[in-house]
Amino acid sequence: MKKIFKNIFVVLMALSFAGCDNYFNTDPSDIINSDDYIGAQSEMYSGFLGIISKMQVMGDQMVFMSDIRMDFMEPTSDAPEDLWQLYNYNNTSTNEYADPADFYAVIIACNDYLDKMFEYKDNLGEAMDQTTETNFNALISSTLRIKAWTYFKLAKLYGKAMYFDDPITELKDLTDAGTFTEMNFDQIVTKCLDLLDSGVNGIDGTLEMNWGTWLDPENPTDGAYVGWNYITPDWLSLRCELLLNTDAPDYAWIQEHILDRLEEAFAIDYYRFSLNAGWTNNYYRIFAEGSYYSRSSISSIIYDYTNNQTNDLITFFGHRSPAKYLLRPSTYAMSKYNENDRRGTACNFLNQDGDTVIGKYHSNYRWRAAYQSDASIPLYRGHDLHFWLAEAENHLGHWDPAKTLLNEGVSNRFTELNAFTTNSDPDQWDPQYTIFYTYAGTSYKNLGICGVVSATQHELPTPEDEDYNDMTEEERMKIYDLALLDEMLLEFPNEGRVMGMAYRMAKRYNDMSIIADRVVPKYPVAQQAAIRSAIEGGDFFIKWDF
Repeated sequence: MKKIFKNIFVVLMALSFAGCDNYFNTDPSDIINSDDYIGAQSEMYSGFLGIISKMQVMGDQMVFMSDIRMDFMEPTSDAPEDLWQLYNYNNTSTNEYADPADFYAVIIACNDYLDKMFEYKDNLGEAMDQTTETNFNALISSTLRIKAWTYFKLAKLYGKAMYFDDPITELKDLTDAGTFTEMNFDQIVTKCLDLLDSGVNGIDGTLEMNWGTWLDPENPTDGAYVGWNYITPDWLSLRCELLLNTDAPDYAWIQEHILDRLEEAFAIDYYRFSLNAGWTNNYYRIFAEGSYYSRSSISSIIYDYTNNQTNDLITFFGHRSPAKYLLRPSTYAMSKYNENDRRGTACNFLNQDGDTVIGKYHSNYRWRAAYQSDASIPLYRGHDLHFWLAEAENHLGHWDPAKTLLNEGVSNRFTELNAFTTNSDPDQWDPQYTIFYTYAGTSYKNLGICGVVSATQHELPTPEDEDYNDMTEEERMKIYDLALLDEMLLEFPNEGRVMGMAYRMAKRYNDMSIIADRVVPKYPVAQQAAIRSAIEGGDFFIKWDF
């Protein structure tokens, strides 16, 4: 008899009926037991926000679970044993930080919400007006994306997941094959793409809910509810990342859609998603703005301490008397940043009370009180688009834009629009890259992933090299991919995502040493062989006995 999900009451959990003034109210007493809780339009929306409240609960845990097994993070002497066990690649089904219960709570809430929403629509029949139906479809689409994102997150943490679509209203054993299906990593990726592309009952995962239009129609684009547009995983971002984890990614699709997204964003605000000179001294603002920073954010888990919504990041990452901090940056990871890299002492690590602490989310620019621990956790941000675009260009054989996006940026590669128009190789460069000039002011040229933060640029082979012909195109692609991975580990630590990024590259090249080579050096020498053996021997993922 397999175990039931630990600590999950397998009923619809805490879907809040809170109104707009109590957005994301996470009061545990708000548990719905009604067979038909969606009986009015307001409950369509409050029910969805209940799903979001579940994402808030698991937000900080996903950061600890992922990053403690990668290169940047390590426990302090005050950390509990369970954090040390995760750090040491010791697997146990009693580890509170490895328990997937909160992730499955999101999925349970999604399934139940979808079921109740369609039941509600059936009961209304023809009575649903056009505006309500538009919002209904957008809420269904948003729920599908949350469900797909959560399953994808489980796959990246555990290498597998228990998949189910049914609403769960009573305790069920996991041996119930009519309800649960254990899926491996590849099967989960395929299923998540199907949720986005095919959806359910004719509604796919592409529709966006415009919260400002519904909640503040007189000020829909610049009002109090604009931030709510960031609370759901973005369709394009999620689909790009899923595609990159398949065995045969559609790189041309990724390139086309990201260039289109950048063009759309630049036309409105060239700061948005552009790695331009305006970022150089403002990088910290991505994580220090509170709920979100509009010029970088694509999707985030957002908190608001005024509504009792907080995470534990500030508690784990910094001193809060009388408690000690529990997680710190590893000496090895810090050594990888050059002294001018804006992501180093300006963001990822800083000195506090004589100790080196993780500064992301609560940097020197915004080190707030513990009760205000409400920094948002990015799911996707502008940098992702540039990384994925470079990765796609690499595998399309376009080494020049791949190298340029990673290192110096398009505007430094071609100093003027005329230079790009006349000198860019049409076999390498899509004409749409003129967007990096068309919307750019002379003071805000695109500087690339490394250039925008003064990071050390990567030495990459190009056809101009004397020994270039001694390597195959596949060998060149791998060199570029690993350079991208190394930069991802510098760009995205402490966001709960690097574990999945590392696995993507290791899986692509069927070589888990790609991960081990980057993680093992943070451990004491006496421990390195054991950690390498665990990673390369199949214990990279967190093991959990379901």
